[in-house]
Amino acid sequence: MTNILLLGAGFSKNWGAPIASEFFNALIADPEVRANEPIRTLLWRNRSNFENALEQLQHNFRQNQQANREPLLLMQRAMLRIFGRINDIFRRQDFELHQERLTVDRNRTVVEFLAKFDAIFTLNQDLLLEIHYLDHVHNQTTNRRWNGSSVPGMQPTGAGEPGAPWSSRIWTPNEDYTVHQNSQPFFKLHGSTNWKDAGENADIMIMGGGKAGAIQASPVLRRLQDFLTEYARRGGTRVTVIGYGFGDAHINVILKDAIENRGLLLYVVDPRGAGLAHDMRGFGPNQIGPAVTEFEEWFQKGLYSASIIPFRRLLIDESVDREVMGDFLAGR
Repeated sequence: MTNILLLGAGFSKNWGAPIASEFFNALIADPEVRANEPIRTLLWRNRSNFENALEQLQHNFRQNQQANREPLLLMQRAMLRIFGRINDIFRRQDFELHQERLTVDRNRTVVEFLAKFDAIFTLNQDLLLEIHYLDHVHNQTTNRRWNGSSVPGMQPTGAGEPGAPWSSRIWTPNEDYTVHQNSQPFFKLHGSTNWKDAGENADIMIMGGGKAGAIQASPVLRRLQDFLTEYARRGGTRVTVIGYGFGDAHINVILKDAIENRGLLLYVVDPRGAGLAHDMRGFGPNQIGPAVTEFEEWFQKGLYSASIIPFRRLLIDESVDREVMGDFLAGR
């Protein structure tokens, strides 16, 4: 049995990061955005999902790079400044939720939870796990089989700050995708705020529209997505999903195939719980849709169970959901 973890923005929200629908609020407060009326107007038109505004800027750039380079770069600069704030917020707070006990139960810490998985896949570009997990345990041993962690396909460049060799350094592709036996692999499927490549637009960070095409155009991100496919198709793989709303078609197609053909099972932590797929039907009150959508069909087939309890509370509080999640991870 293979246990993997798949994280989305809802995971980082436990530590104060905005999810995609909330990113708009920070963007319109950015000084450079406030000074640019066309960008502000575009964001307001897409306030429910800022990535639609970014997609429009990306489309305009592809149509005429010379005329539309600066608006796209402005938006990217604003986004990076917000991610900078998010990462600073992470650095100022505790990773673990206070436990009402004299002795902290190690088995209920976030670090020990993360260490249970054969691989961690994340769609987040922030540095939460680098700051609070990889920085502090990459060369230590906890209650686990790992001697450390690794980022296949990437290598750090330059000297990092003392005690922070992961989060304070720039990472670049190195074409070494080896997964070492005693090293827990960490895959950032959409890149990261501290990943850089050569070229004018050197950030390796996928946001906006056309994610699937952008990933295929990036050798390192294409290979990381292949890793997700490989782990999902091993047979009997179990995926714990925290904070991912199943909004990315290029991720869903991998999960769907593995559920239907390789017996993959899901445990989902989301405010919508087991009703997630039904809530995403997308039909208005006066519209008639199918009894069960294709997404509902494969989601229900693969769903072991789900919880609406926020992750950090789920981890330490006594609940049936916590016990069921434990059964899932144990292969029961």
